[in-house]
Amino acid sequence: MAAPGGSAATSPATNGKTKASFPKLEKLTIDDVCFRVLPSMGSISYGYFSIHIMNTSWFRSVFHNRDVVVANSFWFNAHIGVGLYLFGSVHLRQAPINRRILYSVFGSFLFNFGSVLFWATCKSLLPERPGLRALFGLVSGFVLLYVGKEYVDYIDSRRVTSA
Repeated sequence: MAAPGGSAATSPATNGKTKASFPKLEKLTIDDVCFRVLPSMGSISYGYFSIHIMNTSWFRSVFHNRDVVVANSFWFNAHIGVGLYLFGSVHLRQAPINRRILYSVFGSFLFNFGSVLFWATCKSLLPERPGLRALFGLVSGFVLLYVGKEYVDYIDSRRVTSA
């Protein structure tokens, strides 16, 4: 599936039959960066942030006295990633720019803060096993991202395009 305004590249390893996740670097457009690369980076940050919420002691042992700065950087990147993904979605393209921004920021906040609330609740219910909690955070984060993407894709597919 091509990004908005961009073209999808095919992988030479598959004889051009399968589309690659990312276009070739020489063909990278601003739309590719904003609506594919940055949301992907945001999803990685979201995963790391889930570890911070679910296993704070491990996170602190890895990043020492910079753990809060690193966690907030992951948190910020997760917001940017989700927000840009929503902003670039098909169903918001016809909305006025101020509403697109508002809806994207709102959706990003709902998703990310809802995730933190979910993780905090589950953390209090899970046994005191940091590895289990971290694994739960990663797996549940992946599931939440997957379902969120499927939801936006469904809404986009239901949109009737007007020419």
